[in-house]
Amino acid sequence: MLTDVLSVELAKALEAADGWLSDYIRRPHRELGRTGPVCPFVEPAQRAGALEVRVRLVGPTPSQTLIDEIVRCGLDEFSEFDWKAGNPNLRSLLLVLPDLPPEQLHLLDAAHTALKPEAVHRGLMIAQFHEKCHEKAARNPEFEVSHAPVPMMAVRSMAIHDVLFLADRREWFEEYASRFGARYRNSAHGIDPLLTEMYEKACAAHRPEAE
Repeated sequence: MLTDVLSVELAKALEAADGWLSDYIRRPHRELGRTGPVCPFVEPAQRAGALEVRVRLVGPTPSQTLIDEIVRCGLDEFSEFDWKAGNPNLRSLLLVLPDLPPEQLHLLDAAHTALKPEAVHRGLMIAQFHEKCHEKAARNPEFEVSHAPVPMMAVRSMAIHDVLFLADRREWFEEYASRFGARYRNSAHGIDPLLTEMYEKACAAHRPEAE
């Protein structure tokens, strides 16, 4: 009986996550501060079979150590996974934590803060989503963009637009510049002027060795 109840609850959580991807993440939002869907990578990733969803149960007594380890294992899993899609830029791993209670959602925020440096060092980005998440949209600081019906942590490959999230700290920006600096030096790539502006400001502030 307990197994049946758990199966039903997991199915509900996965259905909620799938609906959130379809009805929110893949669609435009008037408060984003830009055109296009909330995340422009999800739909092409799904079409390419490059979005993997995994459930991680935390049990009755979740701790910060446990949540951190779940996310860290997610980073390892991302790097070791036998991806079907040939385009590495589309690869995404969504960790769903359906039994993380509302009063413990802050553990997911703290895990993001603790493990972002490790993720960036690996050329990855992580982002937490839950019903109380206060993360703001990059182009509209008034909009809390990361609300979700189920607690989740996403892991994906670093992308060129991530200068929006990596320009403030020297070590993060150096990792970013080592991967994307050449594209800024080649004007033929037609990069968004906002990204170029942020990149140039960060270069002036940090003078990364990668540049």
